[in-house]
Amino acid sequence: MNQCQRFPLALLKHKPTLARGRFWKVPRLWFTGLVLAQLVACGGGTSASAPTNRSAPPLGEVVATAEDNGSTAHWNMVHRTSGSKAPPAHSPQWLQLTRRWTTVKMGGGGYVPGIIYHPTVPNLRYARTDVMGVYRWDHAKSIWTALTDHFGRPDGGHQGAESMAVDPTDPNRVYMTTSMAVQYGNGRFYYSSDQGRTWDHVTLPFPVGSNNQGRAIGERLMVDPNQPTTLFYASRTAGLWKSADRGLNWSQVTSLSSFVMNNTQRDSANGGSPVGVEFVVFDVTVPTSGFTASGSATQTIYVGVAPDYKNLAGLTHYLYKSTNGGTSWTGVPIPAAATTALGADVYIPHLARAGDGVLYIPFASSSGPGSSAPSMLYKFDGTTWTKLIASGEGQYYGGIGGLSVHGSGASTKVVFGVSGTWGDEGWIQIAMRSSNGGATWQEFGRSGDTGGSLNYHDGTGYWGWVDDLDIDPFNPDNVSYVLGGGIMSTTEAFSAALPRWKYDVEGIEEMVNLAMAAPPPGAPYVLASGHGDTGMFVHTSLTTSPTRSPTAQLSGSGGNGTGIDMAWNTPSFIAAVGTFGTSKGVYSTDAGLTWTIFPSVPPVATSTGDESKVAVTANGANIIWAIKGEVPYYSTNRGVSWTATNLPKPAVAYHIAADRKNPLKVYAYDHGGNWWYPSNSARFYTSTDGGRTFASSARTWAPNGNGVTGLAVNPFVEGDVWLADANNLWRSVDSGITWTMLTGMATVGVEYTNVHGAIKVALGAPAPGSVHSATVYLIGTINGVEAVYQSVDMGASWSRIVDDQHRYGGVNGIAADTSVFGRVYLRGRGINYNASGPQPAGRFRRPHDFANGGT
Repeated sequence: MNQCQRFPLALLKHKPTLARGRFWKVPRLWFTGLVLAQLVACGGGTSASAPTNRSAPPLGEVVATAEDNGSTAHWNMVHRTSGSKAPPAHSPQWLQLTRRWTTVKMGGGGYVPGIIYHPTVPNLRYARTDVMGVYRWDHAKSIWTALTDHFGRPDGGHQGAESMAVDPTDPNRVYMTTSMAVQYGNGRFYYSSDQGRTWDHVTLPFPVGSNNQGRAIGERLMVDPNQPTTLFYASRTAGLWKSADRGLNWSQVTSLSSFVMNNTQRDSANGGSPVGVEFVVFDVTVPTSGFTASGSATQTIYVGVAPDYKNLAGLTHYLYKSTNGGTSWTGVPIPAAATTALGADVYIPHLARAGDGVLYIPFASSSGPGSSAPSMLYKFDGTTWTKLIASGEGQYYGGIGGLSVHGSGASTKVVFGVSGTWGDEGWIQIAMRSSNGGATWQEFGRSGDTGGSLNYHDGTGYWGWVDDLDIDPFNPDNVSYVLGGGIMSTTEAFSAALPRWKYDVEGIEEMVNLAMAAPPPGAPYVLASGHGDTGMFVHTSLTTSPTRSPTAQLSGSGGNGTGIDMAWNTPSFIAAVGTFGTSKGVYSTDAGLTWTIFPSVPPVATSTGDESKVAVTANGANIIWAIKGEVPYYSTNRGVSWTATNLPKPAVAYHIAADRKNPLKVYAYDHGGNWWYPSNSARFYTSTDGGRTFASSARTWAPNGNGVTGLAVNPFVEGDVWLADANNLWRSVDSGITWTMLTGMATVGVEYTNVHGAIKVALGAPAPGSVHSATVYLIGTINGVEAVYQSVDMGASWSRIVDDQHRYGGVNGIAADTSVFGRVYLRGRGINYNASGPQPAGRFRRPHDFANGGT
């Protein structure tokens, strides 16, 4: 999400029914990772000459130099794909300028299931997200640093971390386990010896689910402080595991159980999100200074077992203890009041150990996120259970999520997150604290404005899913908790009666982008976008959080913004569509300052899908709405009524685009479904009456997925249409009547690969002085290298514009700025763009008229 003081705050209530818990985040299909990636996926100039000390590369040769300092890379990669061996009309010196990749400022925007503090190094903490990478806090710069932006497309399913761990004896070692869903197969174990700057990995012998339910439970991965070469892992489907060599090899701890869920059991357990073994806790105190590992394995270990694995494995307890380093295990009976209140579904989301060895143990009604009442918190000294607090007794309402403790004895500080509630009433709490070992409690976390106010129960606040909460081991006043859109932090948790909190997401960007549109030169904004969960936005700046959004009007609990477009001749008119329970749409006549919901919707609006799109004719007269799986409809009266086009139902969905020069022309591309659909089933259609009726092109294409195909128009030339069919890039200069296939790009491997030749295309501002009308950008594979490419000569040659440090798990969406040459927006970690690409100072000047014979 965004920073609350900047957003229409009512849209910030993340509830479990939203898109992050639905199909597009955790696909229900269980194909191999390559197939899942396929399904989900998820010119020239005359004013400059080539440098005299560099000859032009021959056809097909790559000339590359690279230097990377973390966020800036210098690239000069030219791929000659057609034409003569002469240098491109626009010199490679354009490609030698610095490109600094960064993110469009949103601010958080997604769930952060876990925060991990290093116990012996001040200000060293990590944050793991469910689908958008992991971060390390840079205290000197007060910003979170992304640690997985270099993951490529084959690694895209590993952008989320189920668990992280640090080595208490070595501040440079950090570990994580990845894979977004247990249905994807076995996960990965990543290890780093430089605080996450670089990673290596091995494949685990069990699945991992960073985006499955229960993703804040744990931590599942733990390092033995006394013998840091020893790691334990609490798996979801296969019990407890141990490594004796820092994670390179793993063996099941069969002394607890040798049971492994089969696929049927996996998909039935907890609604397809098995929880299994919940956490590992070593019974050892690690002080902030002076700790020395004994060199012998810690003998006393605790693990929690969720109901699904307990029942399937035939175990008898929810909590187990080993006093011999895991060689054998003994069940620990829990209080009868917990089983009475919770029945057969008892979850222990966290276990916190105080400095004196006392365990603080919550009992919850579900795996979360957002476990609701009943819940309760006990402390356990190894013999006696003492009840501290429970829901419904007048002090808090809801479930218990995150838990953390600091200190020892009667002055132990204890904090926990109240989960499963939304905090907009005075009787609902967000987080609770105790400074006396749980004897008394006060509310200390709150909803409301996140700018440091003391408005503790503002109905437009930002909260929910407080399923992890952590005290800084060096200063108990520093407390952070997670929620559905990021992290909240305070520096006065115990020193102030009502602590002030801030939205602690600087550097964290994890909105899942679904749509982007760059406006024409002179528009009063720079970008329009749609996202999963949080709807649509209009950006007047790339460096500050957007404030213009219709999401709150469409649904107070958010929704998916799947399509957005503007009238090219009057860009203040914007139309946007998405899934908000059903398919809904809005329009604005003032560049997003105010919005009007469509007075009606097409009769097929009960259908939904992230592939649903919208197009607006250049004059704003017509809106064409292509809902996934349905015949597209058009409206000539801003949604008062809708009429079906003559287009057939698509195999899956249409890519649609309006010609930016001719308001009567609209284009539609049915990508044919997917690679296993009937051959030659992809078709292109052209409308010459504003999207009312369409005529089919004579050419057909092989089918491929929506996420690996694309359609774009040249915004400066009528009828110049570009189509990416997953394998090749095609161009038509006569509105789709005839087509030319460009050469040079090629898919690597069989059809279900995720290394495709051409998946998305966009056109933006031409290079200054260029004889060509636009610059072309491609997501595809050239000379075997999958990347984002730029062509200043309409596809005759290509330069790679992303480096190996900025691959974002595989970019699968693109939009090009029409005002600033070289600026391109990528669907990566949120929205990424090159902040200092090879463009001149100042805004782009509209090129001369290319309508007659220009390219």
